[in-house]
Amino acid sequence: MNQNDSKKVLEELLLAITTEDVERILQRRSFSADDWRPYGGREKNWDIVSNQQANAVGALTEIITNSIDAVLCRKAYEAGIRDLASDHAPQSMQEAVRQFYNVTEGKLSSLEASQLTDLATKSIWVGVKRKKKGAHCPTITIVDFGEGQSYNDFPKTFLSLSETNKEGIGFVQGKFNMGSTGSIRFCTEADIMRGHYKLIVSKKYNGENWGWTLIRVSQVQKGKKLPVVEYLMPNGEIPNFKGESISAFGSVEVGKICQGSVVRLYEYDIGPGARAVDFGLYHALTLNLLECALPIRTFDFDAKPSSGRGRLRAKGIAERTFSGMAVMLNTDFMDPSDQDPEIPEQKPDSRTTEFVHLVADLFDKELGSIRILATGVSELPDFMKGSRKRVFYTINGQTHATENASFLNRTSVKLGDLQNHLIVNVQCENMDKTALTAIFMGNREQKVNTRLSRELDELLQRQLRGDSKLREYQAIIRRRRAAQIVEDDKETRKLLSDLIVQDPAIRELLGLGSLAIDKGKSPGGKRKWTDGKRFPTFLDPLNVAKRNGGYKKNVPIGGYRQIKCATDAANDYLSRTNSPGWIYPAMPRGGARRKGSLYNGTATFTFWAPDSAKVGDEFPLEIGFHDHGPRGTPLYFPLTLVITEEEMPNKKEGGKKTDTKEVRKPNLADPTQWVEKVGWEEFQFNEKSGAAVLEGEDGMKVYINRDHERLEELRMRESDQAVLQLNEARFKVCLGFLTLAVYRHHRQKDEELADEKARSASDAMAPYIVPLITALGGAEQI
Repeated sequence: MNQNDSKKVLEELLLAITTEDVERILQRRSFSADDWRPYGGREKNWDIVSNQQANAVGALTEIITNSIDAVLCRKAYEAGIRDLASDHAPQSMQEAVRQFYNVTEGKLSSLEASQLTDLATKSIWVGVKRKKKGAHCPTITIVDFGEGQSYNDFPKTFLSLSETNKEGIGFVQGKFNMGSTGSIRFCTEADIMRGHYKLIVSKKYNGENWGWTLIRVSQVQKGKKLPVVEYLMPNGEIPNFKGESISAFGSVEVGKICQGSVVRLYEYDIGPGARAVDFGLYHALTLNLLECALPIRTFDFDAKPSSGRGRLRAKGIAERTFSGMAVMLNTDFMDPSDQDPEIPEQKPDSRTTEFVHLVADLFDKELGSIRILATGVSELPDFMKGSRKRVFYTINGQTHATENASFLNRTSVKLGDLQNHLIVNVQCENMDKTALTAIFMGNREQKVNTRLSRELDELLQRQLRGDSKLREYQAIIRRRRAAQIVEDDKETRKLLSDLIVQDPAIRELLGLGSLAIDKGKSPGGKRKWTDGKRFPTFLDPLNVAKRNGGYKKNVPIGGYRQIKCATDAANDYLSRTNSPGWIYPAMPRGGARRKGSLYNGTATFTFWAPDSAKVGDEFPLEIGFHDHGPRGTPLYFPLTLVITEEEMPNKKEGGKKTDTKEVRKPNLADPTQWVEKVGWEEFQFNEKSGAAVLEGEDGMKVYINRDHERLEELRMRESDQAVLQLNEARFKVCLGFLTLAVYRHHRQKDEELADEKARSASDAMAPYIVPLITALGGAEQI
């Protein structure tokens, strides 16, 4: 193939979006079977190629990691380092980023959003296109401004299976030299019968010629058992041509490059969440790249055009800068140009982050050096809500294995309440190299079940369980949950006390460990408090839930309600003489009375229903503080008061006094707690869910679905409020205790399955709890 034809075919392939487009190009050119060569120089290569990543996003991440390696290698060459494996070269990725880009500690978190975008624009791009709107398998193109490869070297680099190209280079990630082959099986809608097409293009950073080749998987030939991965090499030469630039995305708007490499994955089966327009791929990458050595600029060519957001977005191209989960969680990660002012939900996910805590920085004689970082979040950010992964074992920021949320609920960890509030990063890049090889599989997706792997598990469990910061945070989460449910639990406590007195089996169930907790004592012990800040920086509601996107609180006619908020304001903030703060605004809209108080990190706002209010009235207002401090703006959140029926006073039952002394019943706290519909997401509940058990240092807590469909039916049928309260109490106590019993039973056999078994059993029992108790004479028996 001459250079002119080579250039034309490549331009056509860069415009192609579908497998059908690629096959039409090949048919027009009439390539023969002799123009294809086996990948890696092996006729039998499918067994190697197909034994890579089982996850499409992980396989894509591998290509991006290779691109980061290529960019860093180019910077090393440009810095005059010829032997990349020498002592003169950086010995880690962070050191390379620090040295080549003058980034503090080599951490992207030290850069401003605009700096990240500028660096990404010069480093790595990822573009996404679809054959039609809503297509399940987008075509993805990865571009890097790295060292590139000469077309003559393709068989030894991009198309190799066993070469040691990166051996001994300390500042790159790639070690296993599989040439990113894991991505092949997900191309062409993961349909092996259609060829799995993938395009590779590259030009050496100081070279003149572009080289390219197309990879495909041939069908099983007669006399063979497996298909063969092949690459296009007409007349024994990688197609090439002399040229200044190419359009990597096949777009005139963006994607022009003069050097570097391009990988295109035609109709890539990336999975449900990741294929969504705009944020899909962006969010999917976070679980595989907790920390990114270099930022990535992403382009989605199928976004809705939007004026006022830059030239590209006006044409329907959404561009973003991805910098890894750590930056997303802990900084305002978006460049202002990326944000849509009309979509408030698009604000940085860092608003959910409460702390980043170093659990341990330790050295083990066999495992080597390990750092364990824990990030606490008030709620899971959007990109994690569809995943159960909570613990990430990373090397240079790339995920190599994970643990699900149930890991935190193990008896050896006892942080079950933090399953949706904690993200743990176990940093392993400085571990002993032999231990790394023994623990992690080459596909970077899982650990091997070896002695060293089990030792790492045990070490992590000990460090998490023994960390006082995490135990304190778990107690805070429990207090918040308890504060969110405002209920009269008189019936529940009566049933609980009766059960304790009547049945020794129930006493035994509660007597194991410290399950029954005195309500007068906060979980985790006395809350520690410092002097607080002169001018507060946050105000977070504790006992009010979001409904339909906003905070609402029911207030009965003639009554009042309190809103408690966590804050870091000093105790004298509202009362001091010099520069005091004040409640903002002076009076809420609607004229409702209110007052505020502040003590040891808790602000309490009390609201009375307006005198003229009627049932169903709603009064929008703001809750917050204002002052003359450096913040300059009020610190508040919006709240709507919803007026409800007048509360009836509690009447004590009359009766004759007798000389008989009342039997004293144990004053035990209820081990169960309601979860309303607004909290379903955190517990993975739906209308049919029953209960879930979470373990903490201070015992187990059983969370019960208050909006179960059967309870909803009972509420609609039952007009007697007293009967309804009794039914709810029966449902809560009985389902809670049965679920706890199932959980304890299975925990003794296999704690990994205890949560799943208990949830399944509670789902099955929930519809029948109240009918069975009622039919058996429950009002008299319990």
